[in-house]
Amino acid sequence: MKMKVKQVIDLLEANGWLYIGTKGDHHKFYKSGARRPIIIAGKRNDDLAEGTLLSILREAGLKQQRKQNELNEDNHAHIDSNH
Repeated sequence: MKMKVKQVIDLLEANGWLYIGTKGDHHKFYKSGARRPIIIAGKRNDDLAEGTLLSILREAGLKQQRKQNELNEDNHAHIDSNH
């Protein structure tokens, strides 16, 4: 699954992460109670590498949510194909 930097930023903000600032192409986000800020490198229209994306989602506590969404999509596709 590929995502653009802007999509990941929108996802973080929708889940309570606050934008702190940018230094160069590095966007910094913070959430109260998080171990540390999350840094997203790249221009807003760049695709994130799969490993980078997974690392960001894991650090943000969203990796499990992503897996659940993929399972739900697979189940819906399976149900739709049976009708």
